[in-house]
Parts: sequence; structure tokens; C-alpha cells
Amino acid sequence: MSFPPELLALGLLFIFGTIIFLIIRISRRQKVDQDNQLHQLGFRALESPPLELERRVEELCRPGGDQEVTLRQVYHRRELDQDLYLFDAADIHGENSELGSEIFGLISSQLALPRFSLVTLPDFDRESLIGGLMDKLLDKAMSYAEKHLQLQRIEFPNRPELDDKVVLFGQDPVAVREMLDRVGLSAFRTDDLPVQIDGRGDFLTADFSTGKSLNQPGQDLASRYQTFIQIARRFME
Repeated sequence: MSFPPELLALGLLFIFGTIIFLIIRISRRQKVDQDNQLHQLGFRALESPPLELERRVEELCRPGGDQEVTLRQVYHRRELDQDLYLFDAADIHGENSELGSEIFGLISSQLALPRFSLVTLPDFDRESLIGGLMDKLLDKAMSYAEKHLQLQRIEFPNRPELDDKVVLFGQDPVAVREMLDRVGLSAFRTDDLPVQIDGRGDFLTADFSTGKSLNQPGQDLASRYQTFIQIARRFME
């Protein structure tokens, strides 16, 4: 049986419209669920990102001034003398514009950090599909850190087992090693989800979105928040 071209076109438009409607509906539902979780955690949505947060993110993401960073979906929680944030970051002019999604950030006078960037690695078989994705992720992270963040790779010649668990970069290797010896590097290993931790001065961030590219089941927002708090406390001890 053949159908008139007009009827086929209408059918395709209906199917396409239905798909768009379902995507929008799911997105709105996810947004409502996220807002509810954040409200329970004491966060509130901000109409625009605070200047102090923008400045610190730019100092982390664009030391050479070759990026224009914008923050979206910014949430804030004030706790004593600390400001906690959740936000998305993007480079307006970059080819791969997303710099991170649902990034947790902390501004605290109890932090005094040398510039560093650390990516934790889950256990994986380098010969598997996941292993291949991890190798690509690591290559991308190292290239980005060296080229855009102007950081150098810091390795552990006396502790080779750590090279399979974390990838570390910094501006001052001596200061970063001293900090991590004090904090305890093994404390940042997350078995189920990779995390990228960045710090400078009184600002610390944790981005769990790297795990999404590996098709791994992620933690819910509340669990990631608790993980971030545990990480932050280590740096403040």
C-alpha cells in the first residue's frame, strides 16, 4: 500500500514533534528533580553568577586569556564563612565549548592551595573498550592541562602505583607534592566515578562529569555533594 507524499510528510512531522516534546518534558522533569535535591541540600538558584566566582573560575580555566568562560545554572549555599556553588562552565569561543557540568566549587578562607589539577582514575582494563576511552580521556586531559592551563605533569617516581590511580598537574611541583603529602593522595580515589579536582588559593572545584563519557553509572547529586564535602575537608585539615 502506498501513501500520498503529503500524508507521509505529516506523519514524519508528527513523529519528529513527538520526540522533541518528550525530550523537553524529560529535560524539565530532570530540572525539577535537580532543583528539589539542591533545595534539600540548602542551595538556591542565582539569577547571575557572582563576580567573585567568575573571577576564580577564569583564573583556573584561562590563565593565558585565550578563552572566554561563561557560567550557567549557578546555585549557591552559604555555610559559616564558606561559599559553596554548583555550576556549569563553558568556553564561548571554543570548539568543544563545555568545560564541565554540575561542577561543585568552594570558596573558603581555610584554603591556601598551590595551583593544581588532579584526575582520579577508576580501575580499568587498558585492552578493553573502556580502557581505550580512558586512554583518550587521559591524552585529552594532559594536552589541555599543558596547552591551555599552562600546567606541567607531576609524576611519582618513588610511587609508581599512583600513576595508575591519578593524573596530576601543577605550576609548582614541589608545593603540590608537599600539599598532597599532607592531605593524603589516596583519599581522593573514587572507585565508581572519576573526578577532576582543581584548586588555586582559596578556591577548590570538583567535576564528576568526566565519568559520563565512559558510560559509567554516576552518583546522584546528593552523593556527589557529600563526596565533594569529604574532599574539601581533606584540604582544610
